[in-house]
Amino acid sequence: MKIDKNTIERVLNMNDEQLWKTIQYVAKKSGQQEFSNMERPTDMSKVRQALSMLSEEDIQKAVDMMKRGKKNER
Repeated sequence: MKIDKNTIERVLNMNDEQLWKTIQYVAKKSGQQEFSNMERPTDMSKVRQALSMLSEEDIQKAVDMMKRGKKNER
């Protein structure tokens, strides 16, 4: 799955439950267990705001960090 600004925009159109499940799925798949086990925030608008402010560069940095995290898990 390619993660870019368009992907983020599609994710932002999900309801809160779908958005949280997607965040947990991505965290789990990238080896970030500490995030995948977190409880859903009560105010998802802050999560949405943070995601909406990401630039393409920010997204690429996050993808690179997730890839490194997955490699370190092995």
